[in-house]
Amino acid sequence: MPKEDSKRVITFANHDDYVAFRHHTYKKDKNQVDLIEIGPRFQLRLYEIKLGTLEAESAADTEWALRPYMNTAAKRRFLSDDDGWQQEDDF
Repeated sequence: MPKEDSKRVITFANHDDYVAFRHHTYKKDKNQVDLIEIGPRFQLRLYEIKLGTLEAESAADTEWALRPYMNTAAKRRFLSDDDGWQQEDDF
């Protein structure tokens, strides 16, 4: 539960599949609010989402996982010599 007199704000914002972390304090002046960034500042990239709790992590099912080279696997299959897709006689 936040304290009523706390002037600290932490922001998690999603930008192009990266989660940006920002840490601010604020001041209220009549009708205006001023944000002051105090740091730290960093970005996170989601690696994996698992269904379950931390106690049962080994038994949890993976809902989503980052696979940066997944689309190139299909291309590699078509370019290999062992699939018989292209032969010298066809030229």
